[in-house]
Amino acid sequence: MSQIELNYLVFDDDPEAINQYHNKIKISGCLITPIVINPIDFYDADTNEFVVDDFKTEIIQKTKGRNINLIITDWNILDKDNEFPGIKGWDIIEWVIETKEKWKSRTFLIYSSDIKKASDYVLQKIKKEIEEQPDDIIPSLEFIREIIELKIKFCKRDEQRFEEIKTLLKQSNTISNVVLDSLISFDENTIVNTGNSDYDGKKIADILDLNHQDIGGLKFIREFIELSIAHYSNLNE
Repeated sequence: MSQIELNYLVFDDDPEAINQYHNKIKISGCLITPIVINPIDFYDADTNEFVVDDFKTEIIQKTKGRNINLIITDWNILDKDNEFPGIKGWDIIEWVIETKEKWKSRTFLIYSSDIKKASDYVLQKIKKEIEEQPDDIIPSLEFIREIIELKIKFCKRDEQRFEEIKTLLKQSNTISNVVLDSLISFDENTIVNTGNSDYDGKKIADILDLNHQDIGGLKFIREFIELSIAHYSNLNE
């Protein structure tokens, strides 16, 4: 019996991270694939800048054709100096969502050796936005709205985080995710002979339009499942 594929994105500057996740994250019946990206690779020391566009391109290339079940990031990526603002886990989350907005529905796990500093950062960011617009409270609540909308969890950067990752991956292993993952694996295939002009001659990726999921893509998934079951089953009299 084939295994269920579960993929998760990891943003970590530790060169040993890839080995740790391969060795310590295992779930029976599942093929676990960590997609590890080191944000430091996109920091240009000569200009003292982080090349965001290249970072986003790397995300797109490494996740092409894969359904992402979980996104995790270290909190302390790059320290700030007099001219560089530094990079925190929240920056990574914002860039990830800008890259693929549909990932807003995923769970984000942030880990840090000092959780208090990470939570203080979030609180200070909220306070700063409110102070900058004291006479217009609605725009200042934009960051709070984002925090509420996203599913974000914090944990310490220790051995326990591996158990937390396994728990979150298991929770993401839903019927809808399994179906979506299977369809994505054939995203470049062209649909033929369904008799429906809305589908025939089109690639699965174009029908689903995963970056802007709409009712058309959902109808295709439903009809495809119905056709498959009708073709490979008998109605019990």
